[in-house]
Amino acid sequence: LVIPGDNESSGINAEYGEGTLELRPPFDQIKVLEQGVMVQGQLQTQASQVLEHCNWGLEQVEAEKVLLTAGLKKDLWNRHLTSLKEEGHAFSSDTLPKGHLEIREISLLLRQDYLVSQVVEKKVNQAFFVVAKVIPYRLLTTNTATSECNIHGTTLTISEPIVIENLPPDYQLTLEIYCMSYNMHSTNTPIKKKRLETNTPKRLLQSALSRMGASQKRDRAFTSSMESFRERSGSVGAPKTSCSSSSTHQGPKFILAGTLNITIKDVKTKQFRLRKAPFHSPFEGTISLNMSAKESVNSPPPSHKGFLTIFQEESGLGAWNRRWCSVQDNKIYYWLYPEDQVNRNKVPHGEIDLRHCKTDRVAIASRLDCARPNTFVLTVLKPAQPGDRSSIITESNGKTTQTKFLLSADSREERREWMDVINRSLQCVVSWNH
Repeated sequence: LVIPGDNESSGINAEYGEGTLELRPPFDQIKVLEQGVMVQGQLQTQASQVLEHCNWGLEQVEAEKVLLTAGLKKDLWNRHLTSLKEEGHAFSSDTLPKGHLEIREISLLLRQDYLVSQVVEKKVNQAFFVVAKVIPYRLLTTNTATSECNIHGTTLTISEPIVIENLPPDYQLTLEIYCMSYNMHSTNTPIKKKRLETNTPKRLLQSALSRMGASQKRDRAFTSSMESFRERSGSVGAPKTSCSSSSTHQGPKFILAGTLNITIKDVKTKQFRLRKAPFHSPFEGTISLNMSAKESVNSPPPSHKGFLTIFQEESGLGAWNRRWCSVQDNKIYYWLYPEDQVNRNKVPHGEIDLRHCKTDRVAIASRLDCARPNTFVLTVLKPAQPGDRSSIITESNGKTTQTKFLLSADSREERREWMDVINRSLQCVVSWNH
């Protein structure tokens, strides 16, 4: 029996690309989500059918995983469907710079009593996997790890990376760790071959009595079913009783062993405490993650070029110099002439690294700082370098060096354009360069 996989390459993300469903009109989103819910329901049915025939080994584990994952996706997508239908608009972060998050390794510290029972005594096998939920509708899973193969020392290690593309910087990510126990061999009792026995008077009597008892049981069952039929038909009698349904799989055997919420500010953090860990969880409560986040290649930082007049220090005095400037790669480069930018042999006359900007937005220069019209100010703070000294535009205290750049545009419209591009670049820096 084969069950379709539950990875992100099927369903919603296959049609619109990972993380791009919210770019579609709400009506299209509703249609795609409803189709996805129907597909996950079919997966649940198929997984339940598989579990009726398989109750041991890794085949059972994978079927239980599909059953659980399909239910989680249905729940997540139904909530998003309800939000779309009630609010009438979609979740959208189109104005925010997109990036991608990679979780390269997940390590979970195990309890000592669990290590003794599972590793030393080898009482029962356990399987684990991690679910990554990104609000409002995305869900990814890792491959299944087992207590037999993935425990190293005192930790359970899941080395398969989780890569999430097209994330807005205000993403809401939840990691859920699930585990279940399973048997490596079938639990069905093998049928023993009966020995050929000779009939004796005693055995013949016992056989006749057992046949009479079975006949009486069948008569009682028939009488009971007839009475039940008359009750359902409206006859006066005992209260109605529900018909017994055929045995079905009651739900996934995977249990939630802990959760963790992650934001972009947590990317450089290595260790966290699990939440919602039950008392019988095999984990001590500490989870270690190796994460990295950066801007998406598909959404490069803003660019712009043109003339700006920059206030610079010359021979201890301040002077305004007109320069050809270009915003690219989160830096402002400037040359003496426009053709110098085209000439690859000409290195920039200077640069302003926006990654070291002290504020997350560029501001219009106050009249106290500069009386020149259409001027905006950028303050850059970097670690002090040998030879740094204080001057008209620079302050150095031996540990840090702060430089205030005054840049003047030719008109109010151009100043607005420059400030908009620089602010969007600063937003990229603040969002994805923690």
